[in-house]
Amino acid sequence: MDKSIVCGVDGSADSQAALAAAIDLAARLQLRLIMANVVEPSHAPYVGSASLGGGMLRPELPTTDQQEDAANELLIALSTRMGVEQADRRVVIGYAAERLADLADDEEAEMIVVGSRGRGAFKAALLGSVSTSLIGVARCPVLVVPPGARSGA
Repeated sequence: MDKSIVCGVDGSADSQAALAAAIDLAARLQLRLIMANVVEPSHAPYVGSASLGGGMLRPELPTTDQQEDAANELLIALSTRMGVEQADRRVVIGYAAERLADLADDEEAEMIVVGSRGRGAFKAALLGSVSTSLIGVARCPVLVVPPGARSGA
């Protein structure tokens, strides 16, 4: 199997900066680029329920299949926009840090590249961080591209 770089993308500006860095690294190191989007498992969708007071309906949640379709469309659009139509695209189901680490193992990745939301230490500690979790579970190097890296390049 060819060696590769896995890049986690979600469509945000930060993940697009990470993708730009991953594209550059893959070209320089002559590695296969794998763009990955992780779809978190959806809970059983519900059609709606009436509230006690006013009969309000809650919207139906998207199904995992719908989320997977949207993730595939995102990866196709990003690969076209960034000029890497030949990149492998993977949609995986689960929790982002764990599934990106697993994908990197499966693909014999040299590294994983992800963006950083730049929440700051307090918010990251309170809300958690995919990049921080990924550093703890990945079995290969993880490059976290900071906010604004694309504009500064």
